[in-house]
Amino acid sequence: MVGKNLDYWYDEQIKRYLLQLVRVFSNFSVKEYTSSGVNYNRVPCRYADASRMVSLILKNNSENTLNNVPQITVGVQTLQPARDRAQDPFLQDVQQVAEREWDAQSGVYTSEQGNLYTTKRYMPVPYNLTIQVDIWTSNTDTKLQLLEQILVLFNPSIQLQSNDNPLDWSSVFEVEMTDIQWSSRSLPQGVDEQLDIATLTFAVPIWISPPAKVQRQKIIQQIVNDIYNTKSIADLGYDQAYYDFFGSLQEDSQIIVSPGDFNVAVDGNSATLVKASGTPLVWQDLIEMQGELSDVSRLELNISSDITERDVIVTGRVDPNPIDPTKLIFNLDTETLPSNTLNDVNKIIDPRASRPDNGLPSAATGQRYLITENISVDYTEWGIDAAANDIIEFNGTDWIITFNSTAIDEQEWVTNIFTSQQYRWTGEEWISSWQGTYNPGFWRLIL
Repeated sequence: MVGKNLDYWYDEQIKRYLLQLVRVFSNFSVKEYTSSGVNYNRVPCRYADASRMVSLILKNNSENTLNNVPQITVGVQTLQPARDRAQDPFLQDVQQVAEREWDAQSGVYTSEQGNLYTTKRYMPVPYNLTIQVDIWTSNTDTKLQLLEQILVLFNPSIQLQSNDNPLDWSSVFEVEMTDIQWSSRSLPQGVDEQLDIATLTFAVPIWISPPAKVQRQKIIQQIVNDIYNTKSIADLGYDQAYYDFFGSLQEDSQIIVSPGDFNVAVDGNSATLVKASGTPLVWQDLIEMQGELSDVSRLELNISSDITERDVIVTGRVDPNPIDPTKLIFNLDTETLPSNTLNDVNKIIDPRASRPDNGLPSAATGQRYLITENISVDYTEWGIDAAANDIIEFNGTDWIITFNSTAIDEQEWVTNIFTSQQYRWTGEEWISSWQGTYNPGFWRLIL
């Protein structure tokens, strides 16, 4: 677990690699002929870097004691950085893990879902570990028996697993034989008695992983609970003390719970996470509870007034904002916008300040403008009485009203060609069809 105040961490990773390597060479046997018949003796294998105290005990506190043979020792020759296998050091991989529920009474796992965890793994660091395996024998026949059993395993390598953690992406590694030194004895040998040591060298590419960040998910993202179909509160499994709360809910009531009851303010290509008070919040604090943003992450906006309505959802891809952590870059998918019910307008204008041939092009058939102020026939360029929020159109001879804002109270949609923005008529005013602040339950971030 990564923490802000992490002072010490040790996971015995190199030690596990060495233990696995010692196990590889720990089950070989040699055949010996004795007066009682043939015996098959297991050859011990140990890590070669023994402490001085242990070595002294094995020699019975004497420098005149020879090592017991046959035996196999495994030691580290070198440990070097593997620059050819180095990858992005800042890469993070997020995995969602669901446990099976544990039944404490029966002591077994059930088929139900238990705790949920988010695991953030960081890119491990590659190293090349070189292992030296010494085969200690007192005669050639014993050496040949051991070598034949070992050499047949490596053709030229074997694959091992350092642990059984399914989330450890560096647990599988290979052991490749790279060199063989037949004997430590010189030729001719002479009359000195010494042990014969055959040395095998192995290349072991390994990974050292930094600690992962594991979080248990405890936050309920959204609950839509219909309770009117239940005749008795006891059927829901609730205590009678909750009756006052549930009894106050009307038929078809819904309880909507969102993370922190936060709002999302969408303005152009920016989506800001805010509290109900309007205070901006950091998106990452919320996102890391469930995972990480990806190339397909998107923000869904319910532009209706009904939280259960799913036919008017506007979506857009989101990316991190490198400048402001309280904002996400929002890329609107225009194909999810509602279909226009009115023909496009050329521009939204103040008709008192902008008029044909005076800030606007000359009048032409089909020109349409959404006006923001009242005008009258006294404005000779228009020659029409129209109210703010009306849409006027030139029919080739005169300007006419094609959308009467004072007479229409149903929703209408229209696009401003000048800005490519879509607007919605609420019955009282024109507003952006998708920009604005969305309350809890009316927005959803999909990672």
